[in-house]
Amino acid sequence: MNQTELKKTGQGYQVASVGNLDTFEGKAFVKETIGSTAMEVSFGTLQPGESVPFFHHHQQNEEVYIVLRGKGVFTLDGEETPVASGSVIKIAPEVSRCTRNVGDTPLCYLCIQAKANSLEQYTMTDGVVEP
Repeated sequence: MNQTELKKTGQGYQVASVGNLDTFEGKAFVKETIGSTAMEVSFGTLQPGESVPFFHHHQQNEEVYIVLRGKGVFTLDGEETPVASGSVIKIAPEVSRCTRNVGDTPLCYLCIQAKANSLEQYTMTDGVVEP
């Protein structure tokens, strides 16, 4: 499934699905579906031997990749870095990047993009415990 499906919306929240991640294939961006205003989130899958077909970098967004399953290689500014299920990779905007699957099963990952150096608060400083 390459498209996200809107499941529920309410005042201040949206809930959607990209389908079963055990069988997910392709690429799905969820920003428009969930109405995100602070980040872009996408799910991607590369089949064995498949690679993202281009190198790229960003103007202002850093990316965080979380490898959900499979094995791959991230090429970051020309340096190859092996990754596998559980790997977390933060990439600054100016770093050239490309990803390829080097395993024999699909490489499935989550990618989160947000403007570099824009995080002012996080869980421990932004969260408010309610009575």
